[in-house]
Amino acid sequence: MRNILVLFLLFIIGCKSTKVPADKAVEKLGPNPYFIIDGQPSDHSDIMKYKPTDVASITVYYGRLAVNTFGEKAKDGAVSISTKIFATNKYETLFKTFSKDYEKALRENDKSDIQYILNGRILTKDIEGDLASINNKLLKQLRIIDERELADKFKVTNKKVGVLIKSRKP
Repeated sequence: MRNILVLFLLFIIGCKSTKVPADKAVEKLGPNPYFIIDGQPSDHSDIMKYKPTDVASITVYYGRLAVNTFGEKAKDGAVSISTKIFATNKYETLFKTFSKDYEKALRENDKSDIQYILNGRILTKDIEGDLASINNKLLKQLRIIDERELADKFKVTNKKVGVLIKSRKP
């Protein structure tokens, strides 16, 4: 089971390393880690139901942090997985409560016509994890810009709407 988990985590987040490489994080897990997928307790076999392209983020908890976060059931560590659909729902819900203009932009445009720009960085691929990591405390500003401003300021010409997000780092 550990080998499958290591391969899965490496395949998904191998390029997007956080503080600890995936193989090192998995090594710190005990023999029976607690799994959470989209906020719901899951069995380790549930991981295999997802393709790596379905996953927005993975967080591995171990030691005291795992137990403090999830209780005694996580004494061997915990692996929390968010799918792209779950992550998208999370950030869209937050942004809609923060900005009526964002809600209107979502309603009036196809999602593929919206360009997200986070702290001046144009997000182009696998954006769900980055955006879902923002919460009420981190979000400082969200502004909608039109196609013309998007092209003039950011040289993005294939989108109709820009979403400028200023946020503290998680």
